[in-house]
Amino acid sequence: MTQHDIALLLADAADEVKIGIAPAQALIRGGRRRKARRWAVVATTTLVVAGSTGALALTGLSGDGDRGVSPASRPVASAEASEPHMRTTLASGTDAGVPWRVYIDVWKAPADTVEAQATLAAMAKFGEHPEDVSTASELVGKVAHFVHRVTGKEARTTQIADMALPEDDVLSGGEYGTVSLPLLPGNDTAPRLVTGQVAKTAREVTCTWKDGTSTKVGRASAATEANAAVPVIHSPKHSPYDWFVCLAPKSTAFEGIKVTK
Repeated sequence: MTQHDIALLLADAADEVKIGIAPAQALIRGGRRRKARRWAVVATTTLVVAGSTGALALTGLSGDGDRGVSPASRPVASAEASEPHMRTTLASGTDAGVPWRVYIDVWKAPADTVEAQATLAAMAKFGEHPEDVSTASELVGKVAHFVHRVTGKEARTTQIADMALPEDDVLSGGEYGTVSLPLLPGNDTAPRLVTGQVAKTAREVTCTWKDGTSTKVGRASAATEANAAVPVIHSPKHSPYDWFVCLAPKSTAFEGIKVTK
């Protein structure tokens, strides 16, 4: 293979995966200012981080906050790797005949550098690496989260967000964090797919859409356990947050969310 062929392959890969850092620097929560949890998200998303007393909303990823990452520098999933035990499916369904699923991998916070090195090696088997972690020591005491979107019968999988944060970084009350993006890249430009975090005490989240309708996401019950297509709030092991996913109807897009119980 010539250098020209390699360059073309890398260019194709870059078209498939474009990762950036959302330029959110702070979160108002409970009247005090704290450093925001940083999401590494695809470049076409809308990021919202909000608290019970204030909100910071940013559309797109442009300006000083934008930071591209070459796909060639990211680990590649091993063909022999099985599904990790910490994987949780957050939501699944079919949209206009196209099957989709969103899942999250949560990696326990390492206690020391030796554990961190082992954790990074295990992550690499699944093609995962925290955006803001360059050395093993930077992962010590932090829980790493990777959110993936799977679409189509061919099960095209894209990492849509990642974050590494201290294991004691909890949410409380009506605080939340969300990121929204198109469900089907290339065929859909409206931010319809919403992934978010809420406090472990939250019992219900309401996603509102631009057409005035809404979707309520509650805790799992006997009825919802039997129906994977019904959105529910999940509690992935090791994560300091609970997580949810909701999808806007085909004809509309994401407006906002609120912790309603």
